[in-house]
Amino acid sequence: MQEPVGKQSMTEERPQPTGDSYEELSSDSIEKNTDRILADEADKETNSVDHSLQQAEEQNQLHDNVENNEMVNRNPSESDSDSSSGSDSDSELGKYFYPKFEELEAARKPEPGMKFQTLEDANGFYSTYALLTGFVAKRNSNYRRQKYHIECNRSGKPTPARNPNRKRKINSFERTNCQAKVIVKLTKGQWEFATVRNEHNHPLSPNPSLARFFLSQKHMSSEEKSFLKVLQQSKIPPNKILRIFRRMRSSFGNIPSKKKDPISLQCTEQRKTENSDVESALKHLKELELRNPSFFYIKQTDEDNIVRSIFWTDARSRMDYNIFGDFISVDTTYTTNRHNLPVATITGINNHGRTLLLGCALLRDGRAETFKWMFQTLLQVLGGKIPGSIITNQDEPLGRAIAEVLPQVRLRFWKCDVMGKAHERIAAFMAARGNIKLELDSLVDNSLTEMEFEEGWSSLIERYDASKNEYLQFMWRIRKIWAPVYFRQDFYPFAESLGRGEGMNIVLFRNYVLPKDRIEKFIERYEEIQKTTLKTDDEDRRQAGTVPSCFSLQPIEKHSSTIYTRQIFLKVQRELLHSTAFDVHVVKKGSVYRLERVFNYENPEFDRNAFEVFVDPVSNTFICQCAKFARDRLLCCHIFRLFTQLGINEIPGQYIVPRWTDKFKEEKAKQYTEKCLEKADSTARYEMLMSKMADLSKKICSDGTKCNAFMLEFDSIQEKLLATDG
Repeated sequence: MQEPVGKQSMTEERPQPTGDSYEELSSDSIEKNTDRILADEADKETNSVDHSLQQAEEQNQLHDNVENNEMVNRNPSESDSDSSSGSDSDSELGKYFYPKFEELEAARKPEPGMKFQTLEDANGFYSTYALLTGFVAKRNSNYRRQKYHIECNRSGKPTPARNPNRKRKINSFERTNCQAKVIVKLTKGQWEFATVRNEHNHPLSPNPSLARFFLSQKHMSSEEKSFLKVLQQSKIPPNKILRIFRRMRSSFGNIPSKKKDPISLQCTEQRKTENSDVESALKHLKELELRNPSFFYIKQTDEDNIVRSIFWTDARSRMDYNIFGDFISVDTTYTTNRHNLPVATITGINNHGRTLLLGCALLRDGRAETFKWMFQTLLQVLGGKIPGSIITNQDEPLGRAIAEVLPQVRLRFWKCDVMGKAHERIAAFMAARGNIKLELDSLVDNSLTEMEFEEGWSSLIERYDASKNEYLQFMWRIRKIWAPVYFRQDFYPFAESLGRGEGMNIVLFRNYVLPKDRIEKFIERYEEIQKTTLKTDDEDRRQAGTVPSCFSLQPIEKHSSTIYTRQIFLKVQRELLHSTAFDVHVVKKGSVYRLERVFNYENPEFDRNAFEVFVDPVSNTFICQCAKFARDRLLCCHIFRLFTQLGINEIPGQYIVPRWTDKFKEEKAKQYTEKCLEKADSTARYEMLMSKMADLSKKICSDGTKCNAFMLEFDSIQEKLLATDG
């Protein structure tokens, strides 16, 4: 099948997937495929002390490709001719944009009505925002020196398709007719943002590491600042300046010295200051540990013994993970308010279909190395059990960490997160193309086969002339780790119904914690969630002793009420109700049936009117096109309708999954408790034997005769024990 989007540009700029088979992202090859798919979006990792410089250098490789256009703002010729009130000091630095420390600290999203004393101030503000957001700003129109357009450098007519045999120029870049810009007007002696458009029609490449490097000027010595000024005046590109400073740092690091150089000391002090969120969290967690003996945490420290990351959970969550850890969700969308440190939540689903909070982590950054520590700690703390499937927010470093630490696990991004970012990043592009958003949503939600999805995507891209949109190209390349159709046979319970709104983890903290709230607020909410979970469990146990109400007189509904937990029964009951909206048509008697919807109902999983159910009379198996049983381990309304047609009054045994029953947790909890007690007894015996052996060894180690006699006796005892085991 041909790639339906941007084939020419994709083949020149990025490697393509080698095939479209489902096995591309199977559990055996997820690491390779995740690395390949996400390679052009991911930051390279480093463990060096000065990782910010190294990461910034690596990220800035993309700026080499547009050297004549990237960061071009403060052009000396423009400054002299266009600005009656601007400063010329910065224009001497050449064609590259170097943000000031004050500009970086004051950076925020541009809004209409913002006012500046000079045109250069307005230009510097927007160019700094562009640097942090991931695009390049350029200054254009001059209307009597009173009105200017500062635009994305990808504005203008799209670049014509290049000859694939022609070598691509290093300094070329692709115009996309991007409409992002600000219009600056001179009003009463001040420059004002009269119009602001922040929507881009192409992927952005934010570079926080580069910003951190410029911010580090505050801690540089006067000699270093002077040297940096010389490099800038010599028109050295920012990425090359980073290389120079990194090499200098490396060279100085090889000189033997008992003292750290001033820059390292300043960076250490800066890290200590930025670490206040972690220290605050650590203080609250210690208090929580004193109040709750079953609570515990693990911390990660750096080379200066400063705590950088923390993972916390409790004994109950460890047991829940051991029982219900076949599927987990990881969310890293929350950050602390002062220094934007990621806060990760790990959740699961219990036998009532309720969300369980299994653990949380406050992380030093969003790099793959940090996420690797989190997952390694997760396995260590929660007993080493490997989950079968993981769903996360769209985060490339997070995906790489999972592929490395848990290569056998099925990885998936939340559909709602991927689609939400698409709607945000290409809003203007979609708005100019009528119903493309509605059709794209429908295609993603309602496709039943991979072929249907891929052919539908190709048709939609062609119909709306969207083949050159880079973000749609990106979505296509990573389709096999987010589009629901590729996970029809994998256990992601109720992900489709949740995916229409928000992820599981967001539901726990929504209306309680803001995305950039205080870490103390997050920990307080963690405590509230765990208390609420205990109360909910008690309520579920009380309900287990009652008989739920049935809406019909169907025997199969009565039967299901005696099998499942109350909340799962309500889900099954909903399927039984929806089954009454379908008529059954025989396609091939005894093996193929067509279910056609004759009545509409609210919130169907698929907005389709017909489904086929395949039956094997020999093995008594029923397989529906919607694949709900494979995804949720519950039968769908289409099979329930066929059961009614065929006179089947009880759910067949092979379709009753113990995970959704009341007895499941009780039995698993008993096994877990016995295992813990056995482990504790083994540990105690081991410690006792080691203590006695150590005492005896200490007494006889100086006497060779006694040592030889002891070893002979020990060998004899060992032979007897082995013979007994045999």
